[in-house]
Amino acid sequence: MVSEVRRLAALLLIALLAAPLASSAVRAQRKVIAIDLTPGRVKDVDKPKYQAVLNWLIGNLTAMGYEVRKLSKISRDTLKGVDALVIGKLRDERGAFKPDEVEAIAEWFKQGGKFLWVGADSDYVEPYLNPEDTSFKAGEPNKILEAVGSHLRLEYASVEDPESNAGADYRVVSGKYNTAGEAAQITSGAPKVLFHGPTFVVGFDNGKFVPFEQVDKKYETVTWLYATTDKGTVVSHDGVDPKATTVGQTGSFILAAVEKIKCGGMYSKVLVTGESLIGDRNIFYTKYHGVDLQGPTFVKQAFTWGLAVEKAGLPTMVYAVIAIVVVVVAVAVVLVLRRRK
Repeated sequence: MVSEVRRLAALLLIALLAAPLASSAVRAQRKVIAIDLTPGRVKDVDKPKYQAVLNWLIGNLTAMGYEVRKLSKISRDTLKGVDALVIGKLRDERGAFKPDEVEAIAEWFKQGGKFLWVGADSDYVEPYLNPEDTSFKAGEPNKILEAVGSHLRLEYASVEDPESNAGADYRVVSGKYNTAGEAAQITSGAPKVLFHGPTFVVGFDNGKFVPFEQVDKKYETVTWLYATTDKGTVVSHDGVDPKATTVGQTGSFILAAVEKIKCGGMYSKVLVTGESLIGDRNIFYTKYHGVDLQGPTFVKQAFTWGLAVEKAGLPTMVYAVIAIVVVVVAVAVVLVLRRRK
């Protein structure tokens, strides 16, 4: 009897310790990536130069085995069958997301197993913008992040780096990259990525914009990918105050981060970047003003990570506590049986 109890306890322990492994990624056969190209929304995407860039991106994603769809509008219907959605750099306020678009994206994302890439831009006042308030550059993508339940937000500012750049402080090249844990799946082999005239990623918690570190420490599903050097500097171009930082503040600021959000029995994933994947200058340059970059490696690995479906189990710590409880109970049972014997 005692040996049977011991064997049962051992089996329970093994099963519980192995449970986190059950959430390992399972890749589907044919994933669909949608790019939001709603007319008038994405900056410069209609120009020949950037059409070539867009075609390069589509060609590479297709070569990886993905189907790529160009969306002329966002709706529940156009998002059917889509696994990943790319939001690019907005041209101006006329490209703002309508409430039904935001709702459609949120409903799609919350099905689980989805990947959302939200890109943005600094608050630099483009010559064609009038009035000069460029809050829409962060405000519009932040609408999407709020709707999907993310703790990540884009700051209403710019960041410059006098130490790591491509010939000018505003042409930021990642000064730090995260190689720990899950981040390595995205950043491995890609230490240098261009964030041209970017904003940066901050946190959002309990209804307030907060420094990124606050959500990074609190939520294990939040992970930073790229950051400026410690010489990074917050800059304002449009006179609108930042939300979680101050103008002139220096330090290392997050250029790209990811978050896994539990949606039913699966995770959906969001990648937030201070520069955009599409629209104007982009994130996947291989060289810029003489600086060698690994943008394409980052982009490809980001999609591989994002499109790997993961089941959402209990947090690792919960499994550990359950395992300890099972062991304690099993030992207690064995001791009781020994005394009876």
